Amino acid sequence: MKTLDTYIAMIFARNLGVSTLGMTAIFLFQAIFGDLYDHRYTVEQVFIFHCLNLPRILTQMAPPSVLLATVLTLSGLARTQELVACYSIGFGLRRIMYVILLGVFLLSGVLLIAQDRILPSVFRVRTNYKWAVMDRRTDFFLDIHRDKIWYRSKNMIYNLKRFDTQAGTIHGISIYMFDESFNLLQVIGAEKAQYTSSGWKLLRGNVTVFPLDEPFPLAQTFEEKEGFIPETPQDFQEIDKEVEGLHLKELYSYIQRMKDAGADTKSYEVNFHSKISLSFIPVVMCFLAIPFSLAGRREGGVAKDLGLCLGVTFFYWLFYSVGLSLGTNGALPSWLAAWLPSLIFVALSGFLIARKQ
Repeated sequence: MKTLDTYIAMIFARNLGVSTLGMTAIFLFQAIFGDLYDHRYTVEQVFIFHCLNLPRILTQMAPPSVLLATVLTLSGLARTQELVACYSIGFGLRRIMYVILLGVFLLSGVLLIAQDRILPSVFRVRTNYKWAVMDRRTDFFLDIHRDKIWYRSKNMIYNLKRFDTQAGTIHGISIYMFDESFNLLQVIGAEKAQYTSSGWKLLRGNVTVFPLDEPFPLAQTFEEKEGFIPETPQDFQEIDKEVEGLHLKELYSYIQRMKDAGADTKSYEVNFHSKISLSFIPVVMCFLAIPFSLAGRREGGVAKDLGLCLGVTFFYWLFYSVGLSLGTNGALPSWLAAWLPSLIFVALSGFLIARKQ
């Protein structure tokens, strides 16, 4: 039986490798072609950027690849009568699925590690490359790894305690202004910064000026001050994007800090739970493949298998996107929004498998 286990595992691994390479190549081709067609970046920049994007693409292609690999393995065994031969020696479908599911669970573990340890680091490298090389924003820097958010643009560095995306309001801000020689000119601190039609308004803070011809700084307080921050709330939206560069532990800490400050964290919580649930979608896809792989699957060949997998994948991602949207809007708890589509499709696959029995 161990020999047969190894044989099934090797067939599945081969199909998984071919499926992953094929889907990744198709995705990369359309992405690279689209960027080249825009003529915004050079061929070298587009190629390097998408190479840095490859780990994320591989994780995204894992669920449909597992679905296609499972369908190819089971339907292939059925078409060649090897499945019947396995049944005849007492090697049933349940045992075959144990072998395949073991490999898929191992893959899910690897994906979870990648979501937590690899993708955030690669995301930061890819984002910095796009800002510094492709968009030539060498004066821009963003870091939310510490207790506060550091945001640099041109000759100013902002230190934000919290940015409320929905309200466009900053809670706790320090602004460091420098001259062309990077000499510190002044520091402005405020409890709150609100964006109005006339620009930013700073509330309850102080200004410390460092004159170049004076030995001591000059300080004064204020209740309200018209800000001279050139950035708009849309510019600070990069903070939300940078959350993708956080490890799971860092993201959880960031969510707790935002909650303590009274901010709306639903979108961040959905992001946190989706990072975990995404890693186990291949298991769901593997279960979904079982009822579609056996009865009536001797005709059609690979083309029919591929069409079936694309259809199932489309409907799954549709449900998954709707679930995340409901979680972000607060209609569902964040954890339920991330896991509900998987639970529904696992239940559906269980029902279909029971009918096939």
